[in-house]
Amino acid sequence: MTGTSPGMDGIGLAPGIEPGGRFDQWSPARVRYVVCDVDGTLVGPAANASAEVVAAIARARIADLRVGYATGRMRDAVATLHTQLDAPGPHILHNGAEVRADGRTVAAWTLTHAEVDTLLAFDQERDDCYLEVYTSSGYLASSMDERARAHWDILGAQPRGVIRTGSDLGDDPVLKATFAAFTPAAVGGILERLATLDLETGAAGSPLTPGLSFINATRRGTDKGAALRRAAQHLDLDVREVAAIGDAANDLSMLAVAGTAIAMGQAPPEVRAAAHLVVPDVDAHGVAIALDALGSGALVP
Repeated sequence: MTGTSPGMDGIGLAPGIEPGGRFDQWSPARVRYVVCDVDGTLVGPAANASAEVVAAIARARIADLRVGYATGRMRDAVATLHTQLDAPGPHILHNGAEVRADGRTVAAWTLTHAEVDTLLAFDQERDDCYLEVYTSSGYLASSMDERARAHWDILGAQPRGVIRTGSDLGDDPVLKATFAAFTPAAVGGILERLATLDLETGAAGSPLTPGLSFINATRRGTDKGAALRRAAQHLDLDVREVAAIGDAANDLSMLAVAGTAIAMGQAPPEVRAAAHLVVPDVDAHGVAIALDALGSGALVP
């Protein structure tokens, strides 16, 4: 995507930015806070963000544009990236189950021990997946299954133990449970079983683990969009002053909430259709192009 694209009422979009599926519904406004998905947006196959992305975030800070990230990962699994980006946040973790700002949790939506027990029972029905249970102090797993080691490497730690029942967790709040599927066929079966529960569920992947798929379960109503609303409230901002950038189905909820919704170039058609704008793909540092346009005010008539 090159050149200057014709925008709303003849206003030109910045080079590299194209209209998305909801472009005609967009009401451009000055953005003061932007949330970026991690895998496929801030980072590609590499573990860290590119120098171009880091520099764009630094320029955003100078322009008084707050930058946060939104991810399905736990805190420890983004610790290195968090330090590298030096972004002020708020940040969204566990697919929206936790919002953190200034080093503390400002909102959380948790699972009950009974819900954990039901998920553990589902896990026992299959041999092509295993379950991870995330708390505020790390995560436990239904078994120490070596097929998940690539995921442990990304997280930077193995499970801190094996969980047999929800009561093993004591008072530690449960933010998310994740099935790691070891075969493509497992994903549909897990989603079908989870559809019988009153939980928020969805599948996700990472370019860092092409052989694994992940099916997340959080409290009903928990998603990146709800967390984005809470983060905006924490900053005393209207959602019209907020932008979201993502590339996958689990980003759709925050794209629906944000006043400016931006899809990455490699996003599937349904994500591009849900966005106001589309930027180049992750390998072309599309998120950096978006941040520079937002910080400079180039997207405001």
